[in-house]
Amino acid sequence: MLKIIVEQPAYFAGENPDAAIADFLIREMKAVEAGALIVLPEYANAGGLSDADSERLALPRAKEMLQTAAAVAKSKGAYVAMNVLEDRGGKIKNSTYLFDKSGNTAFVYDKIHLPPSEVALGVERGEGACVCELDGIRFGFMTCYDVYFNEQIEFIAKQRPDVILVPGYQRGERVDIIRAQAKLMAFRCNAFVARSSYSMNDDQHGGCSMIVSPAGEILKDIGKDVGHISADVDPKWKYMRSAGFGGGMVRNDDFINNGLCPDAFL
Repeated sequence: MLKIIVEQPAYFAGENPDAAIADFLIREMKAVEAGALIVLPEYANAGGLSDADSERLALPRAKEMLQTAAAVAKSKGAYVAMNVLEDRGGKIKNSTYLFDKSGNTAFVYDKIHLPPSEVALGVERGEGACVCELDGIRFGFMTCYDVYFNEQIEFIAKQRPDVILVPGYQRGERVDIIRAQAKLMAFRCNAFVARSSYSMNDDQHGGCSMIVSPAGEILKDIGKDVGHISADVDPKWKYMRSAGFGGGMVRNDDFINNGLCPDAFL
């Protein structure tokens, strides 16, 4: 069994919101249970900011946040998934790091689909690698805007993931859409989805950090609250269904894969 812990800080509109959010996430990380998987939201080092100049000033904090994540992973024997906006080798990247239980970097996912704000900031997109295997668990990665693109969901589905990590922001998206996206992603990929985002001062938008099962069932949803949620799961569990009415049982992703007709839509 694997305990998945998903964090949700408040989206601060006051002075120095990025520092307040970073401090919150560091405190939460240090309180994580041994052996768990902790998932943090997009921009752990630069949350709450809305202008390019402030975001650039927050870039150096990425190193501190990543060092803390690695130390927590090692001391707790935990997996930590942290997203940062960083300067890596002179290039601005939106990066999700997955640390193994020894505190080593197991994988780095660079966000592929960039919204206009990140394009204007000069963020360079990733080249496509978004699945890795760690300790027998296959992890898929999507970041915020990525979840709108079925091309990436289909790419990940073909690689048969067990857990999909989704650091998010989606401050202006409706809560019903956020929930639908996570449920459909989990159902299509036959994987658990762990989504971490920010609580907004708006009951109709944002928030909704959640854990979703491969059956498309929301196991935990923090809604608009601040803090964290957790669920104990078997990461290798798959949703089985009939292969059509009266048919035998098959994996849900295979039921879909077996009917794909890509040549019909060229």
